[in-house]
Amino acid sequence: MRRLEYHFSCLDGSYFLLCEISDRVCFTIETDIEGFESRNGELAEEETAKFVKLLDEAQIEKWERDYSGSDIEDAISWKLKYVNEDKEYVSKGEETLEPYEYEKLIEALKLVEKKADYFKAQVNE
Repeated sequence: MRRLEYHFSCLDGSYFLLCEISDRVCFTIETDIEGFESRNGELAEEETAKFVKLLDEAQIEKWERDYSGSDIEDAISWKLKYVNEDKEYVSKGEETLEPYEYEKLIEALKLVEKKADYFKAQVNE
């Protein structure tokens, strides 16, 4: 069984997503960020297949173990724990240091959390 834990914290609060992935994705969300809600749910079979495909495309196991920069303010951060076939991958990062293919992870998260774009780096123009 695969397992994904996604933690996101910022000045607005924190967000924790736990996904147990087998025939279906069963998830639990705990958050205190305004506009998001804590809840439990399950993805349909078709959505589960898409979720798994996007996680595979994200190539999480190739991400560096630590994405935090020592001199960057830690106001917005995320960390990820991904277990696949008894191998565990742990990453932590900051908004300005998203790993290659982080966008694929966000696309997978959108199947569970429609507002997952919130977890991407925001560019001020």
